[in-house]
Amino acid sequence: MSKAEDGRLDAVQAALAAEHAAVYGYGVVGGRIGEERLTEARAAYDAHRARRDALARDVRGL
Repeated sequence: MSKAEDGRLDAVQAALAAEHAAVYGYGVVGGRIGEERLTEARAAYDAHRARRDALARDVRGL
């Protein structure tokens, strides 16, 4: 693996860790959020899950 590829892997892994944290955070918030913001929170949760899954695929590909 070249140095550039190694740097890319580190960056993608850092982004993946952030998405894992966001998914976890929305899971915690989801149980405490009011009805008026539930749809918004669910959309954000789904978006973070999708990014997490895409980044996990990228890490495996690298």
